Amino acid sequence: MITISTENLIHTYSPGSPFEKTAVDGVSFTLTSGEVMGVIGHTGSGKSTLIRHLNGLLKPTSGTVKVDGEDIFAKGYKRGKLRSRVGLVFQYPEYQLFDETVEKDIAFGPRNMGCDEEEIKRRVAKAAEFTGLTEKYEVDYGFKDFIKYGLIISVPTLLSALGVLALILH
Repeated sequence: MITISTENLIHTYSPGSPFEKTAVDGVSFTLTSGEVMGVIGHTGSGKSTLIRHLNGLLKPTSGTVKVDGEDIFAKGYKRGKLRSRVGLVFQYPEYQLFDETVEKDIAFGPRNMGCDEEEIKRRVAKAAEFTGLTEKYEVDYGFKDFIKYGLIISVPTLLSALGVLALILH
């Protein structure tokens, strides 16, 4: 179980310059495991800026971001540990695909976290099972086998999500 919250989160790009732009202005929310939240807005409204705060990629101009009640920008907080619990799939997931097989791509995050091979295999299998992709996750990126599973519409999104799941499913 994990709880992510923001309180009066503000993010301003280029403060004090002629290009100053407040992208996130006073956002507060609490999100707990199992809940779903949609972030909707027009291009340039601050959606991506907001989301990048949630695993510490951006530091707020003011306000707080907390995970399980701890301020992730407090001195001494280990944001590396945070990124194994709060994963992001970016807007263009096809840019997150690195390897020549689905299995290797899902394993990318756990391998870079320093997991041993046994743990990597366990996490890859668990992430694949979580999405129902249990038989064919070792196929190459020719994607012919994905058509059977109805995944061809958004394969890059699925694979990026599987890579994130492999990081956070323990």
